[in-house]
Amino acid sequence: MSTEPAENNPPQEQSFQLDLASLGFGPSWVSGPAEKVSGGGRGPRRDDGDRPRFRDGPGGERRGPRRDGPGGPRRDGPGGPRRERRDEGRGHRRWDDAPPFRPTVQAAFYPDDAKFEILGGAMKSSRMTYELFEVARLILDKEDRLSILIRHAESELRPDATISISVPDGHPFLSEADAVSHVMSRHLDQFFDKVEVDVEAPKGSFLMVARDPRTGALLGAPTHHSYQRNLREHHARHCPGVPFDRFKSGLEMVREQEKIDEWVKSMSKRAEYAPKDRKEGEPERLETLDAARGFLLAFRKDQVVRSHAEARFAGRLLEEMAPGPIRDSVRFELERQRTFPLLTANGIRGRLNREGFHIYRKGKKGIHYACAVRRRCRDPQAAFSDSLARIFSELDAKPGQHAKDLVAAIAGEQADDAARAKVAAELTFLISEGYVANLPDGRLFAHPVLSGAKAGAEPQEAGEEGGDEGGDEPGPEEK
Repeated sequence: MSTEPAENNPPQEQSFQLDLASLGFGPSWVSGPAEKVSGGGRGPRRDDGDRPRFRDGPGGERRGPRRDGPGGPRRDGPGGPRRERRDEGRGHRRWDDAPPFRPTVQAAFYPDDAKFEILGGAMKSSRMTYELFEVARLILDKEDRLSILIRHAESELRPDATISISVPDGHPFLSEADAVSHVMSRHLDQFFDKVEVDVEAPKGSFLMVARDPRTGALLGAPTHHSYQRNLREHHARHCPGVPFDRFKSGLEMVREQEKIDEWVKSMSKRAEYAPKDRKEGEPERLETLDAARGFLLAFRKDQVVRSHAEARFAGRLLEEMAPGPIRDSVRFELERQRTFPLLTANGIRGRLNREGFHIYRKGKKGIHYACAVRRRCRDPQAAFSDSLARIFSELDAKPGQHAKDLVAAIAGEQADDAARAKVAAELTFLISEGYVANLPDGRLFAHPVLSGAKAGAEPQEAGEEGGDEGGDEPGPEEK
């Protein structure tokens, strides 16, 4: 049987929940039902600390990859699926692991400033004591609650391995060229006014025109001199996330004369780009997108793209990002942190301390807790009133009671409302003064009596860290 205090051994049937309606944490769920905090593959914690305990239930079966039998199949993991092969002529089954996923960028997760301000205010007003891991999981549970810091996985080996950020919207990219293409496809109107001018329509006989099935746009006859330019410009504006060869192979060739005539008519007008906020010496008009791109790099680069060794972006952008190495790497690390949020919990320590929270660890290898009220242990020489001493006695004898049970035990089952209210008021006083920890699931624990310490000193039990811990936010770490 574990010798850890009951505070470090919560009942298995209890699950950590925060009423996000009461927290007001975010606009979309502010008036909804209570939300159970569970991110990704989160599991319950171990008795001896913050590390998770992989158990499915009271039976104690281990969670994680399982085998159907000796040498049998197991479930797919983050590294990829397992493929079955049979040795020819032998009938034996063999399993080949797919190559493990290798993140392209390192990622660290911190709370979004606006969301953390709401969360911190709710935590302070509740005066509850929260497990540090559960605060981290609450932040990790929704991507729009995150501020994500990334750096190239090879940044220590390659000084030139930087992250480029699209200035208009903050999207990260592995190369400057990709960031510029993103700006050209989504934010061209921030830099140019599009002007249509009349030009001479193409002459000659055309047998077919290419059409993009995704947008329905007619891109021109393959025999016309502007065909390749039209393809490049259309791809850059409408399909930047698709490889150009794949985009080109997916085009349809339309032979209907009606469509050919429609394209010829459309070619009687040409789009030109007039720079906004034009300065002396800059061109008045640009005839092609390639020319517009060159203009941006020459005259507006600081408004288009910036490259740094590391970059921070809002977690809400993950939903908008096109599939690629950055998004896949960030999601991979996000799922790992949701399972065991050690780095994220360490990253928010300093933030919690700066916001006035106190962090302590229960037991030598126990759980870390955070509370807006500073923890106070009882001085053995201090005298409490009989009613307060009775509360301490009940909680020492039976840690983890809920408030209603504690009030009933002290006031008596037949007590009137006034007697119950008096006990509840005294319990609230002890919580507000830091003598009793009130956990979000309703359990109550009295902090221990000081031993071998001076009166008024910081709580220090045998095998327990005293005082608050914290520090500045760390950058991404290799694991």
